[in-house]
Amino acid sequence: MDTLICAGGSGARVLESVLHLCAVGLGPPRLRTFVIDSDGTNGSLDRTTNLVGAYVACQKIFGKGPFFRTELDLLEGSQKLRVWSPVVGKQHFRDVLNYDGLSPQQREIVELLFTDDELKMPMDVGFRGHPALGAAALSLLPLFRNDPKDPLWNQVATDLQQDVTNGEAHVVIAGSVFGGTGASAIYPLVRFLRSPDLLAHNSEKLKIGAIALAPYFQFSAADAQARGAQVDPGQAARSEEFPLASRSAAEFYDYLLKHNDWGLNAMYWVGDDDPVDVAYSWGGSAQNNPAHFVELLSAVACLDFFRAPSIRGTFYYSGPRQFAAMPGKNMLTWADLPLSGLDRKEVRNAIHCFHLAGMAHLGFFSRLFPDSRLTDRPYLVPWYRDYFANRPGGLNSDAAKEAIKPLTDYFSNRYFPWWGQIQDDDGRVRLLNRTAWAEGGTGEGYVQLSQIGAVLFEDGTSPPKQDMDSFFDWTVKVAKNSPANAEPASRYVSILASAAARFVGARHGDRAEE
Repeated sequence: MDTLICAGGSGARVLESVLHLCAVGLGPPRLRTFVIDSDGTNGSLDRTTNLVGAYVACQKIFGKGPFFRTELDLLEGSQKLRVWSPVVGKQHFRDVLNYDGLSPQQREIVELLFTDDELKMPMDVGFRGHPALGAAALSLLPLFRNDPKDPLWNQVATDLQQDVTNGEAHVVIAGSVFGGTGASAIYPLVRFLRSPDLLAHNSEKLKIGAIALAPYFQFSAADAQARGAQVDPGQAARSEEFPLASRSAAEFYDYLLKHNDWGLNAMYWVGDDDPVDVAYSWGGSAQNNPAHFVELLSAVACLDFFRAPSIRGTFYYSGPRQFAAMPGKNMLTWADLPLSGLDRKEVRNAIHCFHLAGMAHLGFFSRLFPDSRLTDRPYLVPWYRDYFANRPGGLNSDAAKEAIKPLTDYFSNRYFPWWGQIQDDDGRVRLLNRTAWAEGGTGEGYVQLSQIGAVLFEDGTSPPKQDMDSFFDWTVKVAKNSPANAEPASRYVSILASAAARFVGARHGDRAEE
């Protein structure tokens, strides 16, 4: 099985992108995942936790089709994202290290490495840009394996041993290298996973990749303080120090690689040298940065490693490029996605299909089916009449309506708003064409049906008109081949997916029109 361990706020946002790509149908059959974060109230983490719930709801209903195929293993039989922390409650750093229980000599070593202010730092809102604190706390991972109060790490060890017994185990660790939790987690986790005590047999079948996010956002604590925000100048993270922290991390991992102490099969460095401005936050629920294309690139790299894990033991780099169309600005196109195991056309077409299906559902069908006129005159929509109205349990049944609700919620409140943040108004991300989105947003009510096919073109181009009628024609053609024994909601999504695949294939020349 594939395992994704995400550390800190940036890691949680990478998981957000991974889940959306799994919804598209690009994920592995099963994915074990959890988050490491001592800031349990992190706004980004809360957003990802809610997304996990929305994904699981859709996967249970639609997971046998082309969408939402990846089944999540959230450990301990949970249906909720598991968040683990080496910190208990409002412990201070000295408590995490059990400072009072150390010998005099051990205390002297601790005092040599950490200042008195650091030892007194409360850890309930993360490591605040102090990776040395997090690394020290996470170096205690072996002690947590047999923790009777929390069996997480013991279960991880057991599951990984079973994975390597049955085949290969692929693990990806994702986090930033410029902050606190993510920067401190990657190497201690690799050491723990590579320790001889963790995997008794077949340890060579364990493939580990790391997604290292370089700086891609910045903030000003001084500006935030001027606006009246809570700022702790002595302990808070400073974005002006992010480049130096990233350079130190790069030198550290380069040193490990050269001295055969790396432990990784691949390490992906993903970033953007034109960082976006975000609001300063000391931690907690206010730390909720919008989604960014660097997180999308990281998610693609993660799924690419799962598909074909590198055995070269090397670094990979990914980010946007400069184009003549936007002098002095970086731009991201399909050619910039970090792919080797995944096929670029497969990724592009899958995203296009899911996007089209979601737009057709939100902008047209979710409004059509509840209309009483369709119930009275189903012949107005021939495929609906033939494959739903004349069969038990149509789409207007209470059961079907309840089954479709999670899909509507996912598209309108999760997927399209996420893309709206990824592909914002600065024009740097040239993956989808925003002509398909009516001005004002990308969720329910903002679908431009007269230009639904525009999404298949890159932003900045002038796409030909391809309206909802063209997509509807494909639904008529594919409905006859929809799975007759499926539940109405699943059958409906299967029709959407098949129609979208043919619409996309005809546009990209992959499939002749029927």
